[in-house]
Amino acid sequence: LSRACRRCRKGIHTRPVRKGLNNLIMVKSHRASTRVVINTVAQYGRALINIVVALFSTRIILSVLGVDDYGIYSLVAGVVAMLSFISNALVSTTQRYLSFHQTNSGVEYISMLFSNVIILHVLFSILLVGLLEIIEPFIFHGFLNIETSRILSAKIVYQCSVFMVIMSFMSAPFLALLISHENIVYSSIVQIVDSFLRLGVALAITVFGDDKLTIYVLLLCAISIFKFLSYVVYTHLKYEECTRPRFRHLNKSVIKSISGFLVWQLYSTGCIVGRTQGTAIILNKLFGTFINTAFGIAQQVSGAISFVSSSLINAINPQIIKAEGAGDRSRMFELSMTASKFGFFLLSIVVMPLVFNMGTVLNLWLGNVPPYAILFCQVILITSLCDQTTLGLGTANQAIGNVKNYSLTVNTLKIITVPLIAISLLLGLKLEYSIWIYAIMELGCALFRIIFLHYSGGLDIRLFFQRVFVALCIPFLFLIISYYTLHNSNISLLAIVLVTFGISLIYIFLFFKFSLTSPEKKLSVRIISKISKKIIPTKFT
Repeated sequence: LSRACRRCRKGIHTRPVRKGLNNLIMVKSHRASTRVVINTVAQYGRALINIVVALFSTRIILSVLGVDDYGIYSLVAGVVAMLSFISNALVSTTQRYLSFHQTNSGVEYISMLFSNVIILHVLFSILLVGLLEIIEPFIFHGFLNIETSRILSAKIVYQCSVFMVIMSFMSAPFLALLISHENIVYSSIVQIVDSFLRLGVALAITVFGDDKLTIYVLLLCAISIFKFLSYVVYTHLKYEECTRPRFRHLNKSVIKSISGFLVWQLYSTGCIVGRTQGTAIILNKLFGTFINTAFGIAQQVSGAISFVSSSLINAINPQIIKAEGAGDRSRMFELSMTASKFGFFLLSIVVMPLVFNMGTVLNLWLGNVPPYAILFCQVILITSLCDQTTLGLGTANQAIGNVKNYSLTVNTLKIITVPLIAISLLLGLKLEYSIWIYAIMELGCALFRIIFLHYSGGLDIRLFFQRVFVALCIPFLFLIISYYTLHNSNISLLAIVLVTFGISLIYIFLFFKFSLTSPEKKLSVRIISKISKKIIPTKFT
């Protein structure tokens, strides 16, 4: 190419050069698409396994612990989770910096960056433990509504939850390193093993006759140690930038840059976690622990189902950030639109049949369904679906780096949900209506992302609506009408399953026909062809 370029300056052989450059770009694009596909398949496989295992485990745990103890576990562990959002924020922050600099920095710089991240994690872990231990007396003396006879068990749950949070916190930089290298396969394997270990714990506590709640959380602590070691050992062996942190690597400018990004990432994640756990605390104060069982089940369902959509967004996130790091903002927004569209499709194909058949599903799953569990599950799932419509734009904003204004505008709307629900309940509005504020506010946040990215990053609003909302209209309307009709029909469970399968196939066809652009259709056909060649032996193809 360099020899041909000299000829180009003389005005000859321009076509071969352009062809060579185009081929080079196509190869890089093809490799990136292949990585996204492999990672998405790995994440989707993990999601399906985790859903089945998690739902089965929850049924066993609820049966063994009982409604009250399960409510205590959900409430106390949830209170600790309100502060564990620091870990999630650091994963996101670390992954953003590592992915961004992999396109334009050497191994030495990334190694120095990683060492600074490890040191930050250690410091934050010490601060977090101190904070959680200081607030412990206030939590169990008047803040939570727990029976006196179960206070001791609740405190043990609290201390074990603190330990698990710290383990998750210290695992964060190593998980972020895996994601930045787009090594989703290994992280998926670890999380699948984690799910089966949790199922083993659920089965194990059925044979214990003492305090099952205490034994349950102690075994969960052992699993968190295994997960931490799985990430640490593998990344040290696999990636050369993963070195032992040294204080000589401390860099004030790097620490300042990461800390500034982290503060607002913490605020964003805190708003999301605070909304969930704040709602749980309000329900506990007004209705007691039994209502937390229903809300905890809804969160279990949401967490299991969210794996479906997060499979794609986790696989495509590094590509979005790397595109911005390479200065290609148009490709970055294209990937964000694709992530939002496909994420909504993958989530809706699972969520909509559950929403319309939630009573049947929970009866089959739990047997004895707690009060309000059906309502809470429906609201939480619809909330997740609303968020998914523009979720790719959240990653786009991280790539751009304008987290301060984004956090203050978009994510503040999420935390406002808590006082709005509290005020509505205190004013006498029934819980059946108040809880829908949860979904309405999420829809407002999703729409506001579009406006924000238009002014901060130059997003074409009309193009986004055309590529995402308009493209999804026909398939999604078909889905709603079909499941509404099915819900009002009196047919057997087997017939419901068969009809749901048929509706899903038609939905996939309509999505391919009306929602995908021409390049996306060609890519999808190429991917399906490759997968079929892997599955079907050559002599049959």
